[in-house]
Amino acid sequence: MNFVVNFTNPFVLIFIAGTIITFLINHFLEFIDFRARKINGGKLPIELQDISLAKESFDTNKLKNICQYENAKYFLWIPSSICSLILSLSLILFGFYPFIFDLVCKIAGFPHSILSSFLCFFLFMIFSSIPEEILSIPFSLIKQFKLEKKFGFNTMTIKLWISDFIKDLIISSILAALLSFVASIFFVKCTNSWWFILATVMIAFTFLMQVIYPKFIAPLFNKFTPLEEGSLKEKITNLLKSSGFVSDGLFIMDASKRSNHSNAYFTGFGKSKRIVLYDTLVKSLTEDELVAVLGHELGHFKLKHILKRLIFVIPLEFVLMFVLYKIAQFVQLYSGFGFSSITPENVGQVQFIGLFLAITIYGSISELISPFTSFSSRKHEYQADEYAAKITGNPMDLINALIKLNSENLSELIPPKIYVFWNYSHPTIVERTVALKKMINPGENK
Repeated sequence: MNFVVNFTNPFVLIFIAGTIITFLINHFLEFIDFRARKINGGKLPIELQDISLAKESFDTNKLKNICQYENAKYFLWIPSSICSLILSLSLILFGFYPFIFDLVCKIAGFPHSILSSFLCFFLFMIFSSIPEEILSIPFSLIKQFKLEKKFGFNTMTIKLWISDFIKDLIISSILAALLSFVASIFFVKCTNSWWFILATVMIAFTFLMQVIYPKFIAPLFNKFTPLEEGSLKEKITNLLKSSGFVSDGLFIMDASKRSNHSNAYFTGFGKSKRIVLYDTLVKSLTEDELVAVLGHELGHFKLKHILKRLIFVIPLEFVLMFVLYKIAQFVQLYSGFGFSSITPENVGQVQFIGLFLAITIYGSISELISPFTSFSSRKHEYQADEYAAKITGNPMDLINALIKLNSENLSELIPPKIYVFWNYSHPTIVERTVALKKMINPGENK
């Protein structure tokens, strides 16, 4: 069978245009960022020059290392993104998925049963991710064992990298199989309402993973040790009490066995919430600075940022799924991408293909709306910083923590505003520092 893609089909044109435009925008932004580093990369921002720790942390050598690290990542990203683009277009435009569909039909008959629908949908999900995973292997190895090692971050062994890759592949495959099977039941049994049921299942699954991941999946990759008794735990406990935050525990994660990068995060949902500190973070920050960082994370909880996001995202999930459902009814969608055996008479039996294609099209243009979500995220980060400064009583603790984290992680200091607007979910260190300094001196910069 000839799986010919119709390049004049509007759905195909949207996919191609969205994919290429997104690719070009990303390359334009990365080049703008690269050029800005050549101009400003060796300079300490004026806003940080009156902070002694900043002058110590960002000396000439450190500023040079930051530029070299960011440039190395950029030069590795260029061929990686080109290969990803070629693969993404090739799988769609050379009829790979219609070929898989035809193969399943020959083995199991036309997908009108739950089993055949599951097999086809599962293979679509797997083959939409595994080729890119395989393609990313050489770039991942270069980044981890050459680039990250060169700049003193990598502590991972090849054995651990392989172990992580296999575990991640197995877990992803199991979850994909589970979701594919559940979705296939609804595709077959509820041809007109699967969009509503599937959206409900996906939302429930997201909440369920918030409980399952920290207790069952994360421990497969890292060791989580309860924070020892002492002044740090006492300070954190007092902070949690003052915020009314009830957690399932405070844990130290052995992040140093993979990388020297530092971080901390809250995970879980409801009573399963827990606070996780990288062991590298505990070593690099003072207790007060660490408390300030956690105060920021608590700010998101206290200011109900997560709840506000859910109130927006959950209805949007249903709307988006309904739109995808409507798109899946168009026979032109299938014929355009080479599914020539699908007709108006049998389209109701293969809506999982329509959903897959609709998601693929959406994915090609979804990044074009990312600046709008990033803007909201940056606003919440400012509010969380303000909360942390107020609850700890000392904005300088958070400022110093941000300076240390930025310095140790070799994060960029002065990215272009357009790059920040498009890509940054957090304000830059300069923007955050200026906002926090205003709390110390309310009249400053007015």
